Amino acid sequence: MDERGKCELPISRVRTIMKSSPDVSNINQEALFLAAKATEMFIQSLAQVSLEQSGDKNLLKYNDLAEIVDSIDTLQFLQDIIPKKIKASEYFEMVKKWEEGDAENEEDT
Repeated sequence: MDERGKCELPISRVRTIMKSSPDVSNINQEALFLAAKATEMFIQSLAQVSLEQSGDKNLLKYNDLAEIVDSIDTLQFLQDIIPKKIKASEYFEMVKKWEEGDAENEEDT
């Protein structure tokens, strides 16, 4: 079998993930393989683009992935899964601003 017929992702795990959707009741083998292969190719593409954009051509870091996800519009759907890391102090400052904004909005009403 040539490279096109192989998939590196575990098919059983892909099946489990697909079946976790309430909209999916039955998955035929061809659809399962195509979903797994497409996912594998997507992951390879994301890693390749991230590696090309990183400063180190031999090492891919989490921040490289997060930066690509944040900067490319078609990858925005991954922001909840691969968010940019922030320091706890930055997070607390953001929460404080949100709370102040909510308090101002309540005063206006």
